[in-house]
Amino acid sequence: MVRYSDETLDEIRNRLDIVALVSEYVSLKKSGKSYKGLCPFHQEKTPSFLVDVERQIFHCFGCGEGGNIFTFIMKMERLNFPEAVRMLARKAGVALPVSEKRNIKDVQERELIYRCNEIAADYYQKKLFSIQGKRALQYLLERSFTKEIIKTFHLGYALPGYENLINALLSQKIAQSDLFKAGLVAKSSRSNQVIDYFRDRIIFPIFNLQGKIIAFGGRVLDDKLPKYLNSPETPVYHKAKNLYGFFQAKRGIRQKNQAIIMEGYTDVLMAHQYGFENTVASLGTALTEQQVDLIKRFADEIIISFDADTAGKSAALRSLGIIKKAGITVRVISLPDNSDPASILLQKGKIFFSNLIDNALTLIDYKLEVMMKQYNPATSVGKISIVRELFQDLSAMNSEIELHSSVKKIAEKLKLNEESILKDLHQYKRGKSKPSNIATNSRAESTHVNAEKILIGSMLQKKEGLERVVSELEIEDFSVTEHQAIVAIIIDLFEKGEKISLQKVIDQIEKPEIINLLSQIMLKDIVSLDSAALERSIRAIKTHKLKRELDQVKGRIVKEEKGNREVNPELLLKYQNILEKIKKMA
Repeated sequence: MVRYSDETLDEIRNRLDIVALVSEYVSLKKSGKSYKGLCPFHQEKTPSFLVDVERQIFHCFGCGEGGNIFTFIMKMERLNFPEAVRMLARKAGVALPVSEKRNIKDVQERELIYRCNEIAADYYQKKLFSIQGKRALQYLLERSFTKEIIKTFHLGYALPGYENLINALLSQKIAQSDLFKAGLVAKSSRSNQVIDYFRDRIIFPIFNLQGKIIAFGGRVLDDKLPKYLNSPETPVYHKAKNLYGFFQAKRGIRQKNQAIIMEGYTDVLMAHQYGFENTVASLGTALTEQQVDLIKRFADEIIISFDADTAGKSAALRSLGIIKKAGITVRVISLPDNSDPASILLQKGKIFFSNLIDNALTLIDYKLEVMMKQYNPATSVGKISIVRELFQDLSAMNSEIELHSSVKKIAEKLKLNEESILKDLHQYKRGKSKPSNIATNSRAESTHVNAEKILIGSMLQKKEGLERVVSELEIEDFSVTEHQAIVAIIIDLFEKGEKISLQKVIDQIEKPEIINLLSQIMLKDIVSLDSAALERSIRAIKTHKLKRELDQVKGRIVKEEKGNREVNPELLLKYQNILEKIKKMA
């Protein structure tokens, strides 16, 4: 993981105010010394999201998310720490030292490609709205795309001819070799001449998560082939890792906790035009694992809305397994045969399509629908084939309720007995191990746990509290693993003689759940600078440690007694000594 100097991080922090930054995403209202708003990380009606101006941190008391400006951007934009630092550094106007960039040559090359693409996109859009682009613009308007959506997605037009873009970019002092790196030009196979990669095509820019143009898609205006032409892969563009429209859709995806995936550029444009702003498109015939992982960072559900032709149905079936494997809820919109999302929206309207989303089929329902068309459900052979096709998905279900509900539906559709399906399913699963689904993250809040939180807050607020904890307690004396991690960072900074601050500690924590916990500790008003509270907390932690030792000794005594052996006198003496220490602590 890339590490940045404290001076660099502090300079970024000093130039950016957390209230102003958060306000770009959340409507905040002043509440005492802090600001409150509706949490951007979960759905709520009553504000529980707090931004602390003095400490420059945030915390939601509804879902538990918290941190500082870096963690806020990491969570909102789904970036890692170095990416968040670079984004905020640009916003703050802070130049990152060369030594802190991963590879200066690679970074410069990527930035150059971004610049080439940006200039090209502007050139293409100007041509679309010029007299030369009248035919292309008319093509889009006749298909009911508004000028607003055309501009939002920065559509453009590549003129006929071989050197239009080349000449435009060369006039901007961009080297021809850089145009090759960006995938904007190619060599003619006939003449070996350098020519524009896109010619006489409507241009669809493809953006990355940060809103930089990484590639283009081009569509012909007639029946020529290929109908669509995409940029070649470059250092900034990898087809399998990106989704069309994701930059424009990420806020909608995050708000709805759902992404709708379509096949084509025009489907996405029409969906956004009709208000379905959580819509994206795959950049190929089917989804990839990397694309699903990208969506997973923003949403818990994927709705597939591929074309209702043979190719679309096949792509949907291939995608289902990948999505299910990633642990995301998946449903499929069942479109009328041989239709596509854009045509349905134009013909039937927004309400009709909203109903299609609401009634989207589960994985089992969709597969059952497809299999019933593939096999004859009126015959025994057909019924057996359909059920066997569904066994893998049924056996992967963790919920008994979901399983029995699905089996009941299959039985009703195929006019079969539920018990027969379940019996065959058990035979199918025989010999396969199934991991336990029992897990718990709950921890009862007790006196010593609360004491640990008070001490962590005190260590970050008061030097005397820090010195007292370091002199009287060890990291291992804290019973909660997350508390140990926080205390370890604080003590490490203390022993190095570095200045200790809440921001610095947050920057060094790698696990988001621990950052959430620390922000909660600092904002829940359990931090006490009172020396008596400090004393009580240290005593509570020591008492808990002694009680754990007492339980261990007691266990050994019981074990010796059960073995009909004489209990070791030293063990009994140790038990008494611990008891005495606990009494003195009371």
